[in-house]
Amino acid sequence: MSKALDLKETWQLLMSVQDLVLVSHVGPDGDTLGSTLGLARALRQAGKKVRLLVDDILPAVYQFLPGLDAYEQPKQGEKIHCDLTVVVDASSKDRMGEAEECLSAPILNIDHHVSNTRYADYLLLDDQAAATGEIMYLMLEENGVPVDQELATDLYTAIVTDCGYFKYANTTPRCMRVGADLLALGVKPNEISDQLELKARNSVELLAKVLPSLSFYAGGKIATLEVPLALYDKTVSTESFIYHPRYIAGVDVAVLFKQVEPRSTRVSMRSKQVDVSKVAVAFNGGGHPKAAGCTIGLPLEEAKKALLEALEKALEEL
Repeated sequence: MSKALDLKETWQLLMSVQDLVLVSHVGPDGDTLGSTLGLARALRQAGKKVRLLVDDILPAVYQFLPGLDAYEQPKQGEKIHCDLTVVVDASSKDRMGEAEECLSAPILNIDHHVSNTRYADYLLLDDQAAATGEIMYLMLEENGVPVDQELATDLYTAIVTDCGYFKYANTTPRCMRVGADLLALGVKPNEISDQLELKARNSVELLAKVLPSLSFYAGGKIATLEVPLALYDKTVSTESFIYHPRYIAGVDVAVLFKQVEPRSTRVSMRSKQVDVSKVAVAFNGGGHPKAAGCTIGLPLEEAKKALLEALEKALEEL
């Protein structure tokens, strides 16, 4: 069980050490990347030595983020020494990927997922925050840490990618006030939006091959897309694919299945009513009530069958 920390205690812990490794979760999104980069910038300004790890390919859409090129991918068998490991926006330890085996220092986890498994030694958790980037800003503000335009850009990107540009159900007055504060610090929302909306050609070409797999279940309340192993390419972003089934009339739960190994299928879920975080937890995943994911140790068809059974049961219980 983690020791719970507040905003001041977390910053005090960070200031009490010199050598830190910051870890973003596998399947990196705008929140884990923007939040990690923003924290790294604040720590370096405070004179700390910081190293960034992510056990995955960085999506090209985030190349505009200041400092992104500082990320390293941990190597199998590598041993990395530091005073403190900071895991950002990851609700469970397996989301660290190979970094979990490379690091042995105490872990501080900064997160906003309601499904957090409390795996870290220290935990700053706010499950009412729209994004971990929101928590980062509140921590810096609480402790009087200066935020420049580049840091603000990192945190704004973290927030808008997790709340859908302030249109998802997790958008709150506090979230929007933080966004306004970041705009006042020089963030250019139109430029960030333009960057985030760009689609790589290979991603669009893959989408064209995936869309014919669109299928409906539970009387049209569940819609699925599939990326089979034959089409899987870890260098091609599929982050936006789930939005195609999500916004079909009558669909409550949208699911993207992506087979990444012969017996490993990644699952992303979005919903309107069903609490998909509970479904994800049943498969050792996690997330939020309306957006969650997991990795199932089965081939795609078997993973799909098991997950659909769980989702259909969840729909029946509404």
